[in-house]
Amino acid sequence: MHSAKLLFCLLPALAGCGGQYILTAPDYIALAGSEAPVVVRLQRSEFYRVAASVVDAPLQFRIAGGDERVAYSDSLGYVGTTVSAPARPGKYRLSITYQDYEGDVLAGELALYAWLADRAVVAVDLDGLPPPGVAQTEAAWSALSVIARGANILYLTRRPVAEHQQIHADMRKAGYPDGPVLLWQRERWHITRTGPYKLPKVIVETRLVSQLEELRRVFPRLEVGVCTSELAAKALADAGLRCVVVGSGGEGLLNVMRHESWGELADRGI
Repeated sequence: MHSAKLLFCLLPALAGCGGQYILTAPDYIALAGSEAPVVVRLQRSEFYRVAASVVDAPLQFRIAGGDERVAYSDSLGYVGTTVSAPARPGKYRLSITYQDYEGDVLAGELALYAWLADRAVVAVDLDGLPPPGVAQTEAAWSALSVIARGANILYLTRRPVAEHQQIHADMRKAGYPDGPVLLWQRERWHITRTGPYKLPKVIVETRLVSQLEELRRVFPRLEVGVCTSELAAKALADAGLRCVVVGSGGEGLLNVMRHESWGELADRGI
């Protein structure tokens, strides 16, 4: 009989904990009081820089003392289920646990933001924000703080999920308002209900889709995006958002409000 050994690490990325497992889970946004889909990925590092998918692994999900959900990983290591988002808006910790056949227990958590549908949401290109300690950081912090008084803020990035925990630490250091850090694109998934109890099951597909399109269906007041680059401005415009561009990016795009600097955005707003 194997004794259970607890392997505890914070998410969104867990690499090499116990020397083996990699559990990847980004931040999530959910409509407060709804059943929200959550997808994570479980892999195992068996060789240098080679991470194999862990198949048919039962992962347990629990949020804020609510009901426990169990789902099994697919052939690519993805595990999807739905969780009950709290009715009260706020940031919550979703715990994830897994016990393997050797008795080792893997424990981690991700951040789930429960938002109301009638509150404004502003998307910000995180990759265009000044990092901590540079000249424009204070002005950018001031601009986003003004926006956060009347809207929820979500941050979009192309940096991998393994770096998102560090991103949150850097944002706190710079004083930026808290908010979920999301990839511009994610794997597409859909929900089916199977079995005699019609329990929800999340099926993960291989193609990537824009996060913004799905978020706009859930949060209709996601109408504005703030960015600094032409690439980000085009992505926001393609998703139907009104672009607020700081600097010279987004030349030639329609429906763009332009500010020469973060200080000007702080003064004039969106």
